[in-house]
Amino acid sequence: MAPALPLVLDSTHLPLAELSAARLDGDLRALAGAYCSVDVHPSAALRGAALAPLVPDGLIVERMSAAWLHGATPRFPRPVQLCIRSSHRIRDVPSIDRQVRQVVLGDHEIMEAGPVRVTDPFRTAVDLVRCDPVFDRGVVLCVTTLLLTARASTVRCRAELRRVPHLPHKQRALRRLEEIDEVLRGPPR
Repeated sequence: MAPALPLVLDSTHLPLAELSAARLDGDLRALAGAYCSVDVHPSAALRGAALAPLVPDGLIVERMSAAWLHGATPRFPRPVQLCIRSSHRIRDVPSIDRQVRQVVLGDHEIMEAGPVRVTDPFRTAVDLVRCDPVFDRGVVLCVTTLLLTARASTVRCRAELRRVPHLPHKQRALRRLEEIDEVLRGPPR
């Protein structure tokens, strides 16, 4: 019996030329910096496995990278957005492939997705409302999807934002939540 290949493939499993040819033939699809079979349903664990080579030990996937991992946006963001907990001391080697920032995170705001750690959908939504420089229709729909996934509301987001007295970009985030409310209300009847 031939050995089975893993669900997520990269150039350590097959030459890049073979992977690219299989993608062009319709057998594989691109997934972050890797490939997977077209008949494998993408999940957070599968996306996490594809993202793992880009995430150094001790770092946590966040913001739009976390939204992609949770399935809230189809577009894989470059560079990968990662964070380090403020209570940890990790030496990160700078790279153009990733953005890293230091943040305050509670244990309840982090979850596992395959081999990587990622901010949970609610924390990801709050971070995007606060920190994303562009807040176009795509980001609005992404945040809405994350809130629905987390079974959370904009009321809970506002409470979370108001909980921290001197939170950067708080007022901008509160204004942006009004746009989310409009999407959740739906079109006028």
